[in-house]
Amino acid sequence: MKYLAFVFVSVALSAGFVAAPAPAVVTTLTFSGNICGAAGNEACGNYSQIGANYGDSATVDVQYRSIATSSGATYEPFLKYWSQYGDLPGIVWGGNSMTGYASEINILPAAGYEVSLIGFDFATYLNRSATVPFAITALDGTSIYSGTQGTSSPTHASLALNSDYFAQGIRLTWGPDGYDVGLDNIAFDVREASAAPVPEPATWAMMVGGFGLIGSALRRRKAVTMRFA
Repeated sequence: MKYLAFVFVSVALSAGFVAAPAPAVVTTLTFSGNICGAAGNEACGNYSQIGANYGDSATVDVQYRSIATSSGATYEPFLKYWSQYGDLPGIVWGGNSMTGYASEINILPAAGYEVSLIGFDFATYLNRSATVPFAITALDGTSIYSGTQGTSSPTHASLALNSDYFAQGIRLTWGPDGYDVGLDNIAFDVREASAAPVPEPATWAMMVGGFGLIGSALRRRKAVTMRFA
């Protein structure tokens, strides 16, 4: 029976029953350093375009754009840098005025991975916007958060989410006013998808057939032993 137990464990392992995902990787977008310009390798100044590759890695693609809220169309296919909103140094913002524009960040995991949005800080420029609406959704349609937050000028406010993990990705939208409200310290987790694989029917058939053969062999062995006794 010890042999049978060993074979069962071996077959289970080969069928993919034990799948230990790699540890999650936490990324925090601080909007500091040489992250601006089309190539994302230039020093930043006020109004600089944040590089489209900022935050990207082998396991995640981070996308930025500003939106005209009247139509939902892209106003600019990037967001911009500012040196300080409230007491936050280095923030991301977008649009062309206080009204009519929202800013958007998409966090898209690579195939086989999933992402969780942990949280972020936000502040307003010169106390221009006392509140800001947020809409945070998974790209499978799940609502993570929807509501309006105070900007806590002249310092900053924070929104802690610790969302579930989503393989489809997460969309973070703020505004209007996405122009005078900027974000910083956007933290997210990326990990290997955690769903345990389920053996296919053919694999089950092979496993069951294999167990039957093992059982038959053990019975024959037991019968032979009894006959020689």
